[in-house]
This record gives sequence, structure tokens and C-alpha cells, in this order.
Amino acid sequence: MTSDNLFYLCSVNTVYCRIKKWLFLVPLLVLTTQCESGNYQIPYVTVDLHLNIIGELGNPALNSVTLVDGGVNGLIVYREDYGVFHVYDRTCTQYPEHNEAVEPDEEFDGVFTCPECSSKYLLLTGADPLEGPATFPLHEYYSRVDGDLLHIYN
Repeated sequence: MTSDNLFYLCSVNTVYCRIKKWLFLVPLLVLTTQCESGNYQIPYVTVDLHLNIIGELGNPALNSVTLVDGGVNGLIVYREDYGVFHVYDRTCTQYPEHNEAVEPDEEFDGVFTCPECSSKYLLLTGADPLEGPATFPLHEYYSRVDGDLLHIYN
């Protein structure tokens, strides 16, 4: 083996070792880096409600929203279709420690905005964040229609 070939193998091996080291370190850094918020740790509260769809919710129209008491900061009851409801906690998932309820957006129906961080959540897509720093959707509770009753629970 000539000295040129030996130099080439050493330099290729060195580059390979450096790349291999970075491929190990970058994921490790990403996994160990955490922000102080945005960790989706909303407080657990027991929810077990039976609401009359006509009497207590006012027989909401399709794609409409009704706000009710319950959960951590209140509940958003979203009627997607006949017999299909989605119920979300109003606590922002970016800063749950601030204990702020998301509010209906002034410009768009079906969008809720956090007064603390300005994250916007779109109910039509499962309360996914539309803009702002939030990365997790609003917490959804289980819901089931039984006749004229909507059962909301966790």
C-alpha cells in the first residue's frame, strides 16, 4: 500500500468518524433539550357530565360551539354533525401553568385564542394549533350521545 493510499484511508476514516459522532450527538441533544413550557401537562380533573342536548345545550346547530362549565378552565362543546360532538378543555396547551381559558376568536368562528401566548386552535381540525407557539391540540374529552343526552367523561 502506498503512502498516498494510506493517507486517503486515514482521511476518509476521520471524516466518517466525525460524521458518526455528530449523528449520535444531534439526536441526543434534541431529546434532552426541553423548554419550561409547552409540555402539554394540563392538570387532571375528573369530568363526568350528562347534558341535555336540547335543554342545556340549546340544540346547537351543526358546526357550532357551546361553552359550558367543567374541566380545568371550562369546556368547548363543538357539534360536528348530528350525533357527533367533540368536547375540548379550554386550557391552552402551551402554557397550562398560567391557568388561562382560551377564548373564541373575534374574527373567525371555530377558532379559539389563548390570551396569554396568542396561540390559535382550529376546532374543525381537532383543535390543532393554527398559529402561535402551541404545538399540541386542546385536550379532548370523551363524548357519547345517548338519546337526548350528551355524556362527557374522561
